[in-house]
Amino acid sequence: MTDTATNVPTAHDHDGDAHHPTERQYWMVFAALVVLTALEVAWSFIGLDGIALAAPLLIMMVIKFLLVAGVFMHLYFDMKILNGRLFTWMFVAGMVLAMAVYAVVFSTFEFNI
Repeated sequence: MTDTATNVPTAHDHDGDAHHPTERQYWMVFAALVVLTALEVAWSFIGLDGIALAAPLLIMMVIKFLLVAGVFMHLYFDMKILNGRLFTWMFVAGMVLAMAVYAVVFSTFEFNI
């Protein structure tokens, strides 16, 4: 929609190629987040220690982060570069890099490297 007198785009203009999540997709992500959160809480009460406790919790955390960043921040739907997932892949790369740096720093302190 444009202002016909000045031919200036208004705030309601949308890019014709932009896709946004549907209500059904929001509910599916909500359900996935609820299930993953319930699994995280249940996993923490199992009684495991060390890596057996932390690794699955970290994996579930990353999955939840990618769901929220990809869908609610519209990273999954915006900018059709690399099959429409450029920003999502950038977030994944950043998360992997951050976890790798954390693992290296943790290892240096844990094993006195």
